[in-house]
Amino acid sequence: MRIKRLGAVLLAASMVLLTACGGGAKNGGNQSNDKTSDGKVKLVFYDWTDEQAYLDPAVEAYNAQSEVAEVEVVYFPATDYAEKILSSFSSNTEFDILGVNGVSYYGDYKSKNCLQDISSYVKDSGLDTSVYGNVFEQSNQDGIFGLPYRQSVWLLFVNEELFQKNGIEVPTKQLTWTEYRDLAKQLTKDGTYGGLVGMDNFVYMQQMGGSVMDKDTSIIRQSLELWKSLEEDGSHVPFAEKLELGQNAGSLFTTAPATKVAMFQNGTWGVASYNSKYDSGEMPFKYTVMPMPIPEGGKEYSAPSGMNFLSISKTSKHPEEAYDFIQFMCTYEGASRIAEKGTLTAYSDDKVKEIYLNAVKQDTDTLAKIVFSENNVIEQIYDENYSAVETILKEEMELYMIGEQDIDTTMKNFEERRAEYMK
Repeated sequence: MRIKRLGAVLLAASMVLLTACGGGAKNGGNQSNDKTSDGKVKLVFYDWTDEQAYLDPAVEAYNAQSEVAEVEVVYFPATDYAEKILSSFSSNTEFDILGVNGVSYYGDYKSKNCLQDISSYVKDSGLDTSVYGNVFEQSNQDGIFGLPYRQSVWLLFVNEELFQKNGIEVPTKQLTWTEYRDLAKQLTKDGTYGGLVGMDNFVYMQQMGGSVMDKDTSIIRQSLELWKSLEEDGSHVPFAEKLELGQNAGSLFTTAPATKVAMFQNGTWGVASYNSKYDSGEMPFKYTVMPMPIPEGGKEYSAPSGMNFLSISKTSKHPEEAYDFIQFMCTYEGASRIAEKGTLTAYSDDKVKEIYLNAVKQDTDTLAKIVFSENNVIEQIYDENYSAVETILKEEMELYMIGEQDIDTTMKNFEERRAEYMK
């Protein structure tokens, strides 16, 4: 039960921190001398290290052409980023722009008054936000507090060499979860696992239109039971091993001699990372991609899709200049440079799509069907309590997956613990 108690403490601390976003700002590094020698405003931008490879070129391009502002990016380790943002808000540290990792954090920060409303800037700039699609529209019905710069879609990364070793062709059609499970069993031999679940994502639940906020928890239960079945039949890396590795679990797929995992469930952010690792020799094989499996009778190419935002901190004294940067990053100029690094952008037109597909060095027909599918589903719904409830589910799931409690106990505990967050 240590996991549960620790999670509850961290969650409570987060809620306390997030109630303190207003008030006077403390210097975050840019305000004591907030102009460059040529009169441009200095802006401080907080983001996490995983984003650096594709954000740096776009930020450099902005700085080179802007007569308004110069942006300095401060990167924090991905594992520490959420805590750093919370502590910055709590202490009223003065900074200008932040990357928001997903719709649930976006709703959480908005509800705690940590972000500035940029609706008037968007209106005055004439920006057409319809290009960002339904996720953006659903997340901004009470004002616009950020623009999306990146999205992600879940897919399967495949080690073709391990398929060839077993005399199995990489499927060209989309598999159901049952077919995927059978394929993973075939590939599990001689110390190789057929699959690895990348992060603790609830893919099946999302494909079925469910969320952690559903009053009827039957789909949530089915999603956990699917993950458990992959554990119990021995076709996937044991959850306890993955849990111990944490953020480094993907190394089981990529690291030499790369014979541990045949199929890896992960997001499109892996494309740029794996291309770089292959080019540098760190990753000893070329990968290919497959679409995520779907439930029986489900819509084709219906993978979970997420969206990241750029927002203006409540403590920023330069919102107009910060918006100028955000608009650059979230429209063609910024998106084209991010796409050049093989990273999927939120802003997308024919030119940006072409740039992205040329950069990823993959079978563009397959990847295009996956990432540009109209059937892709929302990874997280917009709800100020979503992050808190998802944390509860992950904690209970861990106990279920490592065998400390059965599914009935897991669901009972989850429903009882989340009750205070249900409207």
